[in-house]
Amino acid sequence: MILSTLKYIRYADEPREWSIIGNGDNYAYFGNINLLVGKNASGKSRTLNVIREIANLLSGRIDLKGAIAPSERFELSFTDGDNNKYDYLLSFKDRIVNEERLSYNKKVLLDRAKTLLLDSNNNNISFSVAESQLAVTLSDNEDIPYFKDIVGWGLSLKNYLFANQLEKNRLVKDYTQIDGDDHDIDDPDVLIYIFHKGIERHGDAFLSEIKNNMQELGYDVSDISIQKTSRGYGIFIEEEGEYTVSQQEMSQGMFRALSLFIMLSYTRLNGLSLCLLVDDMGEGLDFESTKRMMDIVIKKINNSNIQFFMTTNDRQVMNQIPLRFWTVIDRLHNKSVFYDYSNAKENFEDFKYTGLNNFDFLASNFYKEGFGIIKDEND
Repeated sequence: MILSTLKYIRYADEPREWSIIGNGDNYAYFGNINLLVGKNASGKSRTLNVIREIANLLSGRIDLKGAIAPSERFELSFTDGDNNKYDYLLSFKDRIVNEERLSYNKKVLLDRAKTLLLDSNNNNISFSVAESQLAVTLSDNEDIPYFKDIVGWGLSLKNYLFANQLEKNRLVKDYTQIDGDDHDIDDPDVLIYIFHKGIERHGDAFLSEIKNNMQELGYDVSDISIQKTSRGYGIFIEEEGEYTVSQQEMSQGMFRALSLFIMLSYTRLNGLSLCLLVDDMGEGLDFESTKRMMDIVIKKINNSNIQFFMTTNDRQVMNQIPLRFWTVIDRLHNKSVFYDYSNAKENFEDFKYTGLNNFDFLASNFYKEGFGIIKDEND
């Protein structure tokens, strides 16, 4: 299941109000692959924070006491592989819910104001919930969420800090189990465990896919394994069939690529749902590696159960990713306005006739003006 549309506002009717809307006061639309681009302070990283926040709320990791702002409103929709659709509305003020509704293919399953909550047998369940808790996170007597698809999406979201340098130097005491709860995708407790589970479940198919991806990226990787050191277990690679390199000795770019490929391959081979947030995609990679990375990521993720949100200011990344995966964010006063293939289709399609690089689609404002920008320049 993927997040397909979004509208959002915080601090409504206050001087510090900020919102996310689509072009023409529409929704912002998303697919499997989403490259968020925009000029400085347009709202790229803020948008990732909003997606991260609603995932944490829906999963039950946090309640409204941990929300970004005391007053916010979310309008979301999710779609699955069979084009079934969930619509969800959440609005709260001073960290107290004032609206919460969920529908599935237009059938209302939850309406907090009417104390309506339908279970899988269409029985209305009597419920009570704290003012700062979401009703959509409620569970039955066996602790199974009533709306497990929604809660599951929240749990599936992982934050991949592509520019983070801390995880590379950390080792684990036991790679056969995760020590502790609520680890993020960049935590080696998860990464090393996932690599072990991938080998255990899929053997050579899993290992070969990762090695091939690394080789496509230009790294001469002949083997990948978990090995013990005096400080704990870590991931090792073998280069050129003879040189063994620990994760601590890897370049930052190599380790970032390796950890991303491990997670994507594991998710794909297990048919899992995963939502990844990557800020500053391509950081630490050279031009050719960036191009190859984008090709590999698109091939792995497109039309899968994986959803990928990434931001970048790197023109190399922009030029490598087709415009159909772009969302251009334009800051208009207190709004971040989203232009994408769904709500600005004509401009997105017309740009191919210019012969310019993708980066110029952003730099020239073609995304919102189309050929009108060229006419203005001629005048």
